[in-house]
Amino acid sequence: MPYPPADDRLRHLLAQRINCHVDTWNLAFFIAGAIVDDPEIRVELDRIAAAHASGQPCGDRHCRACFEAATTTP
Repeated sequence: MPYPPADDRLRHLLAQRINCHVDTWNLAFFIAGAIVDDPEIRVELDRIAAAHASGQPCGDRHCRACFEAATTTP
């Protein structure tokens, strides 16, 4: 079975990152779950994805994709 599982990929990817900063995998997975389930975060992720999909900057000053698009010459 591939990891992370396709049906819960975002939660697992977040938990992997968080796990480096907390004591247990269970805590990391709990925090990741809270992030993934937060409606405001989901709306923001959808907004950013829609902006990028339409070729527009998302407005996040720390967005690597927008920075690379703005500094890459065509």
